[in-house]
Amino acid sequence: MSEYTIAVVGLGKIGLPLAAQFAQAGQHVIGCDINPEVVASINAGHSHVKEEPGLEELVRDAVEAGRLTATTNTTEAVRKSNVVVIIVPVMVDEASHEVDFTSIDAATTAVAAGLRPDTLVIYETTLPVGTTRTRFGPMLERGSGLQVGRDLFLAFSPERVYSGRIFSDRHQHTKVRAGVTVPGSEPATRFSKTVRAH
Repeated sequence: MSEYTIAVVGLGKIGLPLAAQFAQAGQHVIGCDINPEVVASINAGHSHVKEEPGLEELVRDAVEAGRLTATTNTTEAVRKSNVVVIIVPVMVDEASHEVDFTSIDAATTAVAAGLRPDTLVIYETTLPVGTTRTRFGPMLERGSGLQVGRDLFLAFSPERVYSGRIFSDRHQHTKVRAGVTVPGSEPATRFSKTVRAH
């Protein structure tokens, strides 16, 4: 039986393989993306990410088994989930070196609107130090009315994988994770162990 219902926000080159792996580990996964063509492709059992060996088969099997669906409605997906994994790209302007948070801010706002008490939110996008605690934590609190550390758990766990070898990298590399508060660390660690156990 599935222990988690996981909303994976961002179904790109890393997000979709993660979603497929979570589903392979026996969890129920709702993938979220703003691109309706990506969502339609996944719901039809196909991967739009072509450079990852074995991903097409994993997506097909997960969809057929009813463990993976996709939607453009992130807020509704979060309402149905007890874990939210956010892996939306953050771009850095080459000239100014300024970080563009536009996409991940929008994703955070959509997530906050659907949060329920005791949900675990994990940012897996590589971010500047302190961003999860000082930027996204307050955004989630304002949008949900919940308090980090009391009503919801917040953690940062950046992916250490490369496109084209994500599955092998996730098995070989030690996963780094940190709870924004002490109560957030234990649920994040337990989640990571559960979804890597298969």
